[in-house]
Parts: sequence; C-alpha cells; structure tokens
Amino acid sequence: MFKLTSPQHGNRFTWRLPPGTYVAGRDPQADLVINDSTVSRKHARLVVMEDQTIRLTDLGSTNGTQVNDKKLTDTIDLKVGDTISFGNVGFLLLHEGIPETRPQSVISQVSIIDDKGSHTSISSIPLEQALAPLPAKDTANPAVFKAIADMAKMLILPQSVGEMFDQALDLLGNIIDADRSAIFAADETTGDVTLLNYRISNKTSSEQFIISRTIVKEVLNNKNAVFFSDLISDERFARQESIVVSGIRSVMAIPMVDEDKVMGILYLDTTDPAHRYNEDTLKLVATFGNILAAKITNHNLLKERQEKQALESELNIASQIQEGLMPKILPEVSGYQFHAFQMQCKMVGGDLYDVAKLADGRILFLLADVSGKGMGAALLASNILSAFRMLRGMANFDCADATARVSEQLAGTSRGGDFATVFLAILDPTTHTLQFVNAGHNPPLLVKPDGSSQYLDSTGIPIGIFAGFQWTQTTLELVPGDRIWVFTDGIPEAHDISANQYSDERLEQFLIESRNASLPDATLTLIQDVSKFVGEAPRSDDITLLAMQRD
Repeated sequence: MFKLTSPQHGNRFTWRLPPGTYVAGRDPQADLVINDSTVSRKHARLVVMEDQTIRLTDLGSTNGTQVNDKKLTDTIDLKVGDTISFGNVGFLLLHEGIPETRPQSVISQVSIIDDKGSHTSISSIPLEQALAPLPAKDTANPAVFKAIADMAKMLILPQSVGEMFDQALDLLGNIIDADRSAIFAADETTGDVTLLNYRISNKTSSEQFIISRTIVKEVLNNKNAVFFSDLISDERFARQESIVVSGIRSVMAIPMVDEDKVMGILYLDTTDPAHRYNEDTLKLVATFGNILAAKITNHNLLKERQEKQALESELNIASQIQEGLMPKILPEVSGYQFHAFQMQCKMVGGDLYDVAKLADGRILFLLADVSGKGMGAALLASNILSAFRMLRGMANFDCADATARVSEQLAGTSRGGDFATVFLAILDPTTHTLQFVNAGHNPPLLVKPDGSSQYLDSTGIPIGIFAGFQWTQTTLELVPGDRIWVFTDGIPEAHDISANQYSDERLEQFLIESRNASLPDATLTLIQDVSKFVGEAPRSDDITLLAMQRD
C-alpha cells in the first residue's frame, strides 16, 4: 500500500492510500485535507489503481504542483520515492515498509484524556505574567538569544505559517529538552484541538498524541500558561496507562492569543526526570508562542487583504462588463429627446435599462429592477436584459407578449424569490403613441408642459413570480412638450441619516419644477438634490433613470 507523508513538516500530513481516487486540497471536504494557505481548496487528484499504478493530476491550483522539483503540467504516473509539492507543502511517496528520509513517528490522531480531579503538581500563570521580561540568565545565553532573534525575524519574512511552524519547533528543540513539541489549533467554543505541526523524538513510537483535558481547559478557558513539574507522580495522571507507558514527566502549554481569543496552543513535554520545566522555562516558551501568535495574526490579516483585493478586482471587472451591457449612445429620432442615467450603490447591481431602435423604426424602452443586490442581482439582471434583447428582433414586437415570455423563462430557471419589476414601452414616433407594460415597477411620471402630471400605474405583477401570468398593455398618446420619467426606487426611497425618505412627492415636485430644463440638466440637478438630501447616510440602493420628451 502507498503512503503519502510530509517529512519536512513533521509528518503532520500522512495518509495511507489504498486503491481509489483522492482529492487533495485545503477544502475541509477534500479526501486529503492540507491545511496550508499555499494549497488550493481542490489542489490535485491522486488515483491509485488496483495494479499499484498511482497517477497525479493538478486541478488548476493557484500555486501549482511539482514532482521532483518539476512543475506538473499534465497527468503523470508516480513512483515510490517521488517528491511531490502541493503549493509549499512537500510530500514523499512511500510504500509500506520503506522508511522516510527523516525518521519520525507518524501521528495518526490526537487524544484528549479525561483526568478529572485536582492536580498537586499543576502550576499556571496568566499569559501576561508569562510574557514578562526573561530572566537575565536566559537573555545572556547566546543560544537562547539567537533562537529568539531568529523567531523575531520570521515576523517580517515572506514565509508561510507552515514554514514558520517548522522553524519554530526546530528552534525550540535547540534550546529546550523535549521529547514532544507541538502546535495545535484550538476552538474555544468546543474545547477541541487540531494538531498542526509537531516534533517527536525517535524513541517515541505511539501513533497517538496524548494531551490532558485539564491542560486544554486551563489554557482555553482561563488563557493561562500551564506547566506540570512532575506529571507521572500525580496520582490522577498515574491512573492513565498511556501516560505511565509514555513516561511523561513534565509538560508545558502556552496559549497563542489574538485579541483575547485563543487561536492555538504551543505544547512541550519530556520523559527525562532531569529536565523539569519551571516558570522560567515557561516564560521562554511563552515568548515563542507570542511571536507565533503575532505571525499567524499578520498572516491572516494579509490573507484577508489579498482575498479582499482579489474580490475587488473581480467586482471591478464585473462592473465594467455590466456597464458595457448598457447602451452608451441612445437612438436619435427626429422630434424626440432621450436620456439615461445610472449610479450603483455597489460595484455591481440589479438595475438595468435599454433603449433601442427596432427594425420597423419604433423605439424600445426598458427599465428593470431585480430583487436583491450585488453579484447575484447583477447576474440576474444580465440574464433578463439578454432575454429582452433576443425578443426585440421579432416582427411585430409586443410589450405584453415579450414580458410574459421573459417572465416564463425567469420563473422556470431562477431560484425561488428571484423576481424583477419591469417597465417596458414601445414608442411609435410617427403616430406619437407609447404602448407600455408596467410589471410592478414604480409608476413612471408623465409631466405635461403646463405643469400637470400623471403616473403610469402598474398593469401587472413583477416578472418571475410565477408562470402563466398575462400582462395588460396600455396605450398613451404624447403631445408636444410631454416628458416621461422612468426611475427605480433608489430615488424616492433614498433616505437621510434619520431614515427620512426622499419620497415620491418630492421627486414629482422636482420634476415638475424642472420641466423647462434639458433632460441632462434636469437629471444632474435631481441627482445633486438627492445627494444633498441623503447627506452622510450610506446609499442603500442603485439609482437608474430613463427620460423621454416629445419636442
């Protein structure tokens, strides 16, 4: 049977591979979980055949897969002794019975033993006290000074957390006698720990890493640094056969804390009765733990920033794509003026519009507002826009029929709860008639030259709610000077810091008073008025506006 192990990472990743297919990656659902930031969620696939052939394929990972220091570009057959790197995590392919190049016991599981009762030899001190300045005898020790200096350098070196774990445990091993040293990830809520990296002397053969629940609870619950000076003499521990067999004499455990939250535990123990850990030893290890915690925090912050930058880059591209879908140049028709404006509250949004000249000379107007915000709404908006554009090439385009068709598609393909309000109109510039369907959209406003106004009320429900609905089409005749303003609810529902809304009434009054201004000028002053009203309050919705006027 094949075995995949990571000797340069303390064998913290080791798997036996019977025939089957295995996905390796950072995804918790992967077959071979590699918890390292340089490893992609689904990094590579291993296929072990019954004839003992083993094949490796990279699954488009970010940092690549290497075999014997060569980048993997295609599926290859592996052989025993091959070195494999997933990101920065190196592995060695072995066959059962063939030793690793760096002999070390393989830990297959972590066991937290229950040891209820008092412990006469337990000592714990608050982490703040453990991080007090080191005794002069320690700082004067050249080996200790060098180890701490090397640890401190790691804070600015561009290395992975896994590499730092390796180096930290190696440095600790140079200055503190320990048969086992380990770094655990910790969950304060559940009290569980996960082994991230470890060092074990060759004389230790157990496949379990045993740690006391008392120690875990003291570190997690109280955030104290803990040491036992003579573990095996404690009568409670003496009852644990595994402790007796291992002969553990002394233990240290240090919380690694970020903003008062324990993110991990740095742990050491020894079987040598001559090496009893004390408070001075604890302070030295606490210094290492504090540097490790700072590195992990910095790594997490950097990772969050990189992920945020990547997301912002993707959203910026998506925003440019979405913006490119909207018409930049509107049709020119003698006797009419058209204008469009859009402002999104996020990089991408759920508002869409279209103005296009049909083959028969009529002008199509479309404005829609998709439920929701962000990327999901933007994708749905793009789908709706594409659907209407496919239909506008049909002869005798009809607003009610087109609305029903797009609604049917939306209801049949989208998830429950997805819908859109739509205003769809066809202007015939020869007869000066406007046929429209208002599918649950904010009623557009018709402003007459004399200052009177009229709302174009809804003629049906929003699209996508259910299939089979038929919308009513209304016809309106335009006279010279008539203006129609179509807008999304981002204007009337814009609110100030006190949650007061701009309102339909204020919008109507503004559009009536600005009826003698050009459409672009009226739009600009309207947006300025809305922005002044909102003030410091964050914008909560997209703003999209279409305007038409008969000269």
